[in-house]
Amino acid sequence: MAARIWVAAAAALMLTGCLLSPGKFTADMTVMRSGGFTFAYQGEIHLMGLAQLVAMGAAMDSKGTDFIPNPCYGDPAQIDGAVLKTAYLQDEEAWTEEAIERECTAAEIERQKSEWEDQRAAKKAEDARMIDMFKELMGGIDPGSPDAIDEFIVRIKKQKGWRDIVHKGDGLFVVDYAASGRIDQDYVFPVIEKTRGLPPFVIAAARANGAVRIDAPGFSGSGDGGFLGGGMSGLIPMLQAIGSMENKEEAKLFAGLPKADGTFTIRTDGEILTNNTDDGPVASGAMKTLQWSINTRTKKAPEALIMLDPA
Repeated sequence: MAARIWVAAAAALMLTGCLLSPGKFTADMTVMRSGGFTFAYQGEIHLMGLAQLVAMGAAMDSKGTDFIPNPCYGDPAQIDGAVLKTAYLQDEEAWTEEAIERECTAAEIERQKSEWEDQRAAKKAEDARMIDMFKELMGGIDPGSPDAIDEFIVRIKKQKGWRDIVHKGDGLFVVDYAASGRIDQDYVFPVIEKTRGLPPFVIAAARANGAVRIDAPGFSGSGDGGFLGGGMSGLIPMLQAIGSMENKEEAKLFAGLPKADGTFTIRTDGEILTNNTDDGPVASGAMKTLQWSINTRTKKAPEALIMLDPA
């Protein structure tokens, strides 16, 4: 029951702002004192679609789609002891009585079946609601359509910066992205037209005093931002923990969820005011380099504050 609740919560989060997650990647950003910048991302991006969510829910129903009654247990005070055997267990405080499984009555089976049918109807309604929500977030793309992936790729390729994108199956894309411009305005990656609620991998926020703050909330493992602050990165370890439970089908599904594995590098000739790298900046001539290794053990998303020449 607890695992089912976690999966339901995970599904809701995936469909309300956690659709994309990095896999194996390299990301580089160069910010110059003059205000020019470049950003590049090469590697994997996972699109967490409705198919995975439906599969997760289906894995919980290990008995399949046919109704099977649950065991029934009788009240020892109301059933002949010769018919219902009881086991007596003694603990340190008192005696307790445990009833042994018995055959269900027709009325009990009918009640169980009615509850089971109500649960199935509720699940179908919830699945339909999730499909509608997914379509809204994805700008009308139907996850059940065989053309959904092609529509997604066509939409991305129309945007500047996406030099290549290839679908490898199961929502896994290998991309080559590069952009350049001036940092006098905020920059966010990724941005996909018509798509809402995407968690940002990287945010560069320009400040009025000429500084720029760079955060990479999408590049965290199980950090202090949790799954609300860090997109899928913080949620995935929790789902993988559920996958380590006894249900083998769950384990297969959750083990296949994306794991961030890459590096994020910032280069600048500006003044690095703050950063949370392990080793600090490495100087090479006028340029200084900050680098983060990103994996499931990453505790905090990369961040840096850099002073550029005031405008």
